[in-house]
Amino acid sequence: MTSAHLGRDFDEISLVYDETREPLDPEVIGGLARFLEDHGWTSVLEVGVGTGRIAGPLAQRGLFVVGVDASRGMLSRAAAKGVDRLVQGTAFRLPFVDRAIDVVLFVHVLHMLDDPGAALREAARVGRSGVLALMDHDSVDVRGEVPAEPTPRDLLGQVLANVGYPDLLRPGPRAKEREIVRRYPPAETRTLSEREVTEPLARALDPLEKRAYRHLLRTPREELARTVGLARAKIGSRQVTYRRSEAVVWWASPPER
Repeated sequence: MTSAHLGRDFDEISLVYDETREPLDPEVIGGLARFLEDHGWTSVLEVGVGTGRIAGPLAQRGLFVVGVDASRGMLSRAAAKGVDRLVQGTAFRLPFVDRAIDVVLFVHVLHMLDDPGAALREAARVGRSGVLALMDHDSVDVRGEVPAEPTPRDLLGQVLANVGYPDLLRPGPRAKEREIVRRYPPAETRTLSEREVTEPLARALDPLEKRAYRHLLRTPREELARTVGLARAKIGSRQVTYRRSEAVVWWASPPER
């Protein structure tokens, strides 16, 4: 999807974004800050800064952080949180001169772009020391082909398929991130957080109910409400235990085309 379409979609999603995403794990923020410190990097450009969920905490730790986003709605909410270095722009044409900042950071953004390779190359133009991405740990470990345990999103997709809506919840970022790492091997990866979580499976329906994913913006509200109701009845009080993990990936040089 193009940056223009992403910007328009996320203007609408920004209204419910924070309430439909899991709270950030402080261990992830701490691990990312230590990764930056270990490499001697003090300035970061976050592409797809969103509502400032990463940029804000990093800035509070004393880092110089600039956020870029295609969505005015997202930038407005980041500014309301006190994130004060914000610029509207796209991943494919960053409004910065060459080598303007230590590193460029993507947080679960690359999988949404039509051409992640082009975005990585543009980021490498701006970042003096390359490009970082925060990804699911299982996306980064591409050595084996053993499927990872299903996430709540995976399980919910099965439930929706069983009630007659197999395409309502599309595959999550894990598979797309995994392909990016395969195609563009990074120089370094580091696991930041890994823990077991137990929660009601029905909680995974909340983002659908609030139309918090881009493709749902084009799904009729009545159809969506009916489908979510069927899925809630099917799930009931079922609990699910899964592993939540995050890793940071570093490309030291621009990936080849």
